[in-house]
Amino acid sequence: MARRLRSGRCRGGRRGSPSTGRALALLVPLWLCAAGGVAAPVYNLSLAVDEGLPAETLVGDIRAGLPAGADPPGGFLLSEESGESAVLADFHVQPETGIIRTARRLDRERRARYSFAAATLRGEVVQVEIAVTDVNDHPPRFPGDSLQLNVSELSPPGTAFRLPAARDPDAGRFGTQGYALLEEGGAAGEPPLFQLRYGQPEPLELVLLRWLDRERAEVHRLVVEAWDGGSPRLRGRLRVSVRVLDENDNAPTFNRSDYRARLREDAPPGTSVCRLRATDPDLGANGEVRYAINRRQSDPDGYFAVEERSGVLRLRRPLDREARALHRLVVEARDGGAQPEVSSVLVSVAVLDVNDNRPAIRLLYLTESGGPRVSEGARPGDYVARVSVSDADEAGGTDGAEGGGDIALALLGGDGAFALRPAGADVFFLCVAGPLDRESRDLYELRLVATDGGAPPLSAEEPLLLRVADLNDEAPAFSQPHYRAAVSEAAAPGTAVLRLSASDADEPGSPNAEVRYALEGDPAALALLRIDARSGAVSTRARLDRERQEALELRVVARDGGIPPRAAACRLSVRVEDANDNEPRFERPVYRGRLSEHSPPGSRILQVSPRTVPCAVPCRVRSLDAAPLSLNTALCARPKGAGARTVELR
Repeated sequence: MARRLRSGRCRGGRRGSPSTGRALALLVPLWLCAAGGVAAPVYNLSLAVDEGLPAETLVGDIRAGLPAGADPPGGFLLSEESGESAVLADFHVQPETGIIRTARRLDRERRARYSFAAATLRGEVVQVEIAVTDVNDHPPRFPGDSLQLNVSELSPPGTAFRLPAARDPDAGRFGTQGYALLEEGGAAGEPPLFQLRYGQPEPLELVLLRWLDRERAEVHRLVVEAWDGGSPRLRGRLRVSVRVLDENDNAPTFNRSDYRARLREDAPPGTSVCRLRATDPDLGANGEVRYAINRRQSDPDGYFAVEERSGVLRLRRPLDREARALHRLVVEARDGGAQPEVSSVLVSVAVLDVNDNRPAIRLLYLTESGGPRVSEGARPGDYVARVSVSDADEAGGTDGAEGGGDIALALLGGDGAFALRPAGADVFFLCVAGPLDRESRDLYELRLVATDGGAPPLSAEEPLLLRVADLNDEAPAFSQPHYRAAVSEAAAPGTAVLRLSASDADEPGSPNAEVRYALEGDPAALALLRIDARSGAVSTRARLDRERQEALELRVVARDGGIPPRAAACRLSVRVEDANDNEPRFERPVYRGRLSEHSPPGSRILQVSPRTVPCAVPCRVRSLDAAPLSLNTALCARPKGAGARTVELR
């Protein structure tokens, strides 16, 4: 409740309120009569009441707007008229006492404020303002209970879809405060597919987090929940059905990885060879499969044809086994999408015959190079080649002819280093059976002999030259573990000291046998010597000084070029020979001595000795005072070529 006195005449009521203005205009004569034309005081009274309270709830007292102790005689005159006034429709105002009560339950969302004026017989006017306080009596509501979104399964993660926002007629914190996403039907442990994004005033959006796959789930059912800030919270829900639209994102899949068939060479055109089947999980035209032979990759002569819809492979023209015993076809399955997806499968058709042909041997090398080379590091059991054998004669024969029967394959040569391992009908694997060492043997001459079961049996032979590829399994080797050399300290930089050599038993000319040299050890010695990485020649890098370092000890490392490289090391000792490159030096730059003034000539002053070679030379004698000094000689030591040292006498 608030009370405020406002100066002015009766017509100076609350501006912008027509009802109040009219009320004050009606009360002007009364005020003038009561106050004798003097300006009437106007007071403000602000009241508040919560919405939803039952009828007859006390709102306030108009007398509270008057000054203290000013009880109005005769009650109040109201500005509102019954029947037309929203105030009197929603409130019971007692003019005699000034008590205000609710006439019915109020609804702030229908009307939030009420205003009227009440005047006393003395001419005092109370402007009453009643505010309806909001309570959390409305939950957030979406425009509808459910919504369907159609989303392409090719929509990238991060795509956002606009959702209708929830509306709450309540104000402030009782309005809609946030949203939550409840995802239904998701697999346990899988990350969510969607998340909500919202803000103020940003719109409500459903954001895709991962790629959709219609073939896994056609519909995703979500529940979006809106909540307000009341206590307890009121909630509203929207059911969202996300329908995943099909896209041509799946290629047809054959039910087998490859197809193999046999067909006699006397089969007439139109004979069925086999039936291919491919399925596509897409819908409509995206899932309709049609078959065709890829003529660019296979069957350019058109021996076979495939039915477009059924996938039945049929013979189109007569076969000739002597010209071609095996046909390999690439059959494509293409769906009916606007941008069709294509998959292919290999179909092998073996042509059967009855004749006297010898067995045939075919090799498929499984080595890293794809050729007849096997690494010396291969272990027993490693595959070298896939060997398949075939015979033009059909086992058992036809039309009374005797066939070749089963084919036996034998391996000759190799001294037990290789062996054959059967892997099915007429298929063998050539494997390593023992250790290989290129340094001992780098070439194996093998023979594969295939023999059929005819009478008499026929055989075929396939020579096989297998080279053993080098592996970096040999380290460089020095001819001696310790190399010694001598060099004069007067040698100029670049002077050759010695040449080292290391050999590698790996394949000559290969990186495995290519040796590089390097020096390691004392940094001071490394600053004086260097080695040529290719030749191994050691030479001086800078001028030597025997007086500082008489011997240089280093480690020579030889590395080959293999991956990983192998290395060997040896010691290198270089003795520095002396040269006459140093002069003698005095121990002190100045010698000082004392002498009595009456000392006779020849008196010994002091003893001077050089660091190296002594010699007797006259010294200059300097007196440190002004008195005359008479001396014939003084004994000192001075190195050859060096300046004289000074003897000071005190």
